[in-house]
Amino acid sequence: MTHDTFTLDFPLSRQHTGLPIANGSLGVLLWGGGRELQLTAALEACWDHRFSEKLRKPIPYDDLVAAWTPESVDEVNRLLRENSGPEQPRLTGTRYWCSTRVGGGTFTLQLAAELEQIELEYATGTVTIRTAAGNLTLELDLATDQLSIADPAGIIRSVEPHPMWEKLHDFFEEGRFQAPERFEGGWFQPCPADPGCWMQLRKVPGGWRLSAALQRESRAPELPEPDPEAAHAWWSRYWQEVPGLNLPDETLNRFYRLALYKFAASTMPGKVPCSLQGAWQEDYQPPRWSNDYHFNVNVQQVYSLALPTGRFEHMLPLFDMLESEASQRTMRENARFLFGIDDGLLLTHAVDDRCMQVGGCAAGSMLDFVCGGWMAMLYWLYYRYTGDREFLRHRAMPFMRGVMNVFRAAMREDSDGKLMIPLAISAEYGCTFPVIRNGKPCHQNAGKNPSNQLTCCHALANALIAGAAALGEEADPAWREIQQRLPRFSTINGRVAIWEGQDLDVCHRHHSHLSMIYPFDLTAELTPEETEEVDQAIEHWIWRGAGQWSEWCYPWAMILQSRWGMQEAPSVLLEVWKRLFLNESLATVYLPKFRGLSSHRRADALKPKETNEMMQLDGTMAGATALLELTIHERGGVIELFPGIPEIWPDVEFTNVHLPGGLVASGVRRNGTLRSFRLSSTAAQRVRLRFRPDGEIEEFHLSPENPLALEFRD
Repeated sequence: MTHDTFTLDFPLSRQHTGLPIANGSLGVLLWGGGRELQLTAALEACWDHRFSEKLRKPIPYDDLVAAWTPESVDEVNRLLRENSGPEQPRLTGTRYWCSTRVGGGTFTLQLAAELEQIELEYATGTVTIRTAAGNLTLELDLATDQLSIADPAGIIRSVEPHPMWEKLHDFFEEGRFQAPERFEGGWFQPCPADPGCWMQLRKVPGGWRLSAALQRESRAPELPEPDPEAAHAWWSRYWQEVPGLNLPDETLNRFYRLALYKFAASTMPGKVPCSLQGAWQEDYQPPRWSNDYHFNVNVQQVYSLALPTGRFEHMLPLFDMLESEASQRTMRENARFLFGIDDGLLLTHAVDDRCMQVGGCAAGSMLDFVCGGWMAMLYWLYYRYTGDREFLRHRAMPFMRGVMNVFRAAMREDSDGKLMIPLAISAEYGCTFPVIRNGKPCHQNAGKNPSNQLTCCHALANALIAGAAALGEEADPAWREIQQRLPRFSTINGRVAIWEGQDLDVCHRHHSHLSMIYPFDLTAELTPEETEEVDQAIEHWIWRGAGQWSEWCYPWAMILQSRWGMQEAPSVLLEVWKRLFLNESLATVYLPKFRGLSSHRRADALKPKETNEMMQLDGTMAGATALLELTIHERGGVIELFPGIPEIWPDVEFTNVHLPGGLVASGVRRNGTLRSFRLSSTAAQRVRLRFRPDGEIEEFHLSPENPLALEFRD
């Protein structure tokens, strides 16, 4: 039920058709053909921070509410931009200069023989590159940013270092970077105001070694010897612990296993939090979206995979970043300048590693309180899965309270006595498509009571009340008031609305108005009337179609369908997603591979892949999460078994999938029938199970000494 290796045949003609390896800090893409092996390397922590933004002066939220009109957020954006900005004047030129990930480049290895095949051995993290004259063995150290290349046959004849500067000379010069300092086998790319990227590939006894470091000078750093045995042991433990999955689709099985490798490689404990592309970065184009942290869905999709896989410690670097002094200062200043409060945390949409806004301060970034709310719910889920009360007390509750204080500061009393949020966005929704303003399409507007904001606020209030109870503390009365007086979502025409008065009038890739289903799981508390309004919204969503969806939209949609009782539909979407967004090496690419089913960013999709392909990790991790969700998940306090497995998949098996409450599940389905199921628990508790999507709910009492173990025979 496992796949021990991942293998690709050369030639691998583009960077994103190669094999990605990483240690949570140094990322290397291995590709090439003929007698040239290419190593495209980057350091994830290498940032140019000069133009990151945050609010610099008070701009009262009520002033933004007064400035907004149903047709436009232009005046709101103007006010926000007047009161925000970077620490230094922004550069002028042909591009909009913002903070970005930088550094890196490609090492071209000239070989004595033709490349044939590349293989990743999952159990050790070792890569073997086969040639007609012998093999190269690559091992990436986990403690230092070093890649060792064993070359006993002397296959590598020479090395040509090519810093990113060579292909992006105009980009770097316009950004006022200094040219890289070159030396034998490498370079040092200085940054104008931050540490730069030092890289070298040099000959060592028995082979070669690629070393990288983040520093302010070109002098070679002193690095300890790599420890391959430590890396082997780490990877061995990892594969023993993560869930196994066996589906009747070999491509999906291979994808799932590779996705778990990429997840570990890009989120390693103690390393750099994973951004849009993680540690990997092209050197032929400027980093797309600065390779930053997108908090309106993308980061959450990456890190949600830590929950069912039980790799909870992989979430800690992200929490550490959010709790750093720099990030806390940014979020608190945003809350103070917008709402006049000192105890709020306002996390915005697209940020650097200090939570400062990368793409500018406007409604689309500053008025999306769900960015912080969804992250707060990941804090809560970390507690629900681990039961770690110290984490709940000292980390989760403070962050959750800070985010809730922003929601509360935004609330006003409506004319009917209910609470409301007078102005906020629904992620990237622009009312109609396309809205043309100033000759350019605009994809963002705002409104009163966006459904995703209301839903998130309810989920957060529920979590805070439950968290206080778990710690023996009194719940803030304001949290219960939210439960009682704030609508769970807005409606229009008998269905969930984007915000008051705004229907889903176009195909939209953010499914956030349906977030009461997932990720916020409020369906168990909905009234019959609300349930019907959600069901009608699902029908309308289906009718609007998927023509504007990108690679991360499909997995989200699969989870929504599975959690709303659509057993057959998710696998159909999965098949389309597999054809549209998995490339030759099973990497998820942002743009559809061909025209006819999705017109997302059509102008970009028509450009040559060699210069335009974008690899993102949100689609990969969300895809793996969706596969696990289709086999088992908890919703509304009930564990649902095989809820999204269609009849055409008669044989499915999973092992060691984690669920809230310290539960771990394994199950086998043969010939369309459940054959075995095991559920263990770290605590004594009552669990509720549904063994078939149309079955009754059954209750069981579990304890660490008494797991549930069922075997079924014909």
